[in-house]
Amino acid sequence: MKILLVGGAAQGKLAYAVERYDVTTEQIWYAGEACQEAWDKAVLNHLHLLVRRMDADVILSRLNELKDWLVICDEVGCGVVPTDAADRRWRESVGRLCCTLAQRADVVERVVCGLAQRIKG
Repeated sequence: MKILLVGGAAQGKLAYAVERYDVTTEQIWYAGEACQEAWDKAVLNHLHLLVRRMDADVILSRLNELKDWLVICDEVGCGVVPTDAADRRWRESVGRLCCTLAQRADVVERVVCGLAQRIKG
């Protein structure tokens, strides 16, 4: 199954994934913190930070190779528009990647305050 969880920072997305989808610590790739790729993990956490290090098309290509995935991403398109052009491009890349993943996902949920709202599936 392909699952996309989105929501603001520190809104309980990972805790929700652990509870709802029986995710274990060993299955999680903390993409924002890890310097090495771990595409063998079932859960990709912090997609938005991975986009800072890798091209969104490369990420999409790698995810397309997987039968199942659970991707967790902070919403970065809300709030004040950054003055830095690179930060604006990064936000645009994250948003477009999430749109594509949402189209391909079986389930899309938005998590706020630890509560999920199903958007798709």
